[in-house]
Amino acid sequence: MHSSSLRGSDFDICVEGNPLPHSAYFQDFSKTRRLGLFAPHGTDGAGAINLIMAYVTAFYDDYRANGDDFFAYPDFFAFQGSSPMAGYGMFDIWPEHKWVQVDTEPSHTLHAITDRGINVLLIPDGEPLDHVFDDIALASARRNIDRCYAYSPEGTVDDGDLTIRCRREPFADWIGNMFNTVGEKGGNKTAGRAWMDRHDSPFLDQSFRRLSLDEALAHL
Repeated sequence: MHSSSLRGSDFDICVEGNPLPHSAYFQDFSKTRRLGLFAPHGTDGAGAINLIMAYVTAFYDDYRANGDDFFAYPDFFAFQGSSPMAGYGMFDIWPEHKWVQVDTEPSHTLHAITDRGINVLLIPDGEPLDHVFDDIALASARRNIDRCYAYSPEGTVDDGDLTIRCRREPFADWIGNMFNTVGEKGGNKTAGRAWMDRHDSPFLDQSFRRLSLDEALAHL
């Protein structure tokens, strides 16, 4: 909830090269929407922090628009395939039960996603694969998931049609905190420092590619 201090003006959003205010991009968003980040290696989500925090800000904007007092976190989830799991509390994916362990079987991952009623799905970019999912899981996915994005753990995807620029701080601190939650396991502290060194300008620019649901499922 520390990120409730963010405002739409903290995000420079471009869709297909055209600037769009945060309020316009999220005009149909409501606080009941559910976002799922698929981060198979745990810390992948560093490359999607701008988009995640833009959604978090839209969540708090919905509360602010109604003039309500609130103590709330969005129903956002981080689905991870590594152990120990990375802590996404600084991304306002909290409490910890919203960090969900999944295995390498795509159908199990999809079940975890659909069981939580995800509406917005973030998937790491890569080569699409020909997965086979059961009809019940597919029906649930088609009923609930209506927006999908490809992201890169490094922050830049090929053929991106959505770009988001934010000031590096405090996002860099939040990313560093996320890397630190997994300690030295797999060299993650070193990896975190290296990630920061590659993104040392005053601004953090990230790109994303909007996907159809079928395209997104091929990246699970």
